[in-house]
Amino acid sequence: MPAVPSICLYCAKPIKSGRSDKKFCDSGCKDAYYNAIKTGEHKEIKKIDSILKRNRRILKKVYSERKPEKLINREVLVKAGFEFGFHTHLVVTKFKANEFIFCYDYGYREIEKDKYKVIKSFK
Repeated sequence: MPAVPSICLYCAKPIKSGRSDKKFCDSGCKDAYYNAIKTGEHKEIKKIDSILKRNRRILKKVYSERKPEKLINREVLVKAGFEFGFHTHLVVTKFKANEFIFCYDYGYREIEKDKYKVIKSFK
C-alpha cells in the first residue's frame, strides 16, 4: 500500500519526497513558517515593552530629586498614558516592609488614596 503524501505546513502543497514524517516541502517553507510564528511573538513582546518604557518615562518625568516626598496624583499619571497593570518587578523594603512597584529603575507606591510616591531605584 503506497504512503499518502504529506502536506507542507506552510504552503499546503504535497510533499513529494523525503521522510514520511516530513512537515515542509523545502527549507524555505520551513524558515518562513517559523519566522511567521516568531513575528507574532515579537509583536506581543514589542507592545508590552513599549508600555513598560512609556511607564518608565512617565515616572522619570514626574520624579523630583529635590522633592523626594512629593506625591503624584493618579490622574496625572493616567493622563500621561501610564498603565498601572504593567511593571517589571516589585521591591519590598526592609524598613517598614513597604512595597514599591517598579518599571525598570523607577518605582512607585500608593501613600494615600490615588496619591503615589515615586522613587528612583535603590542603590
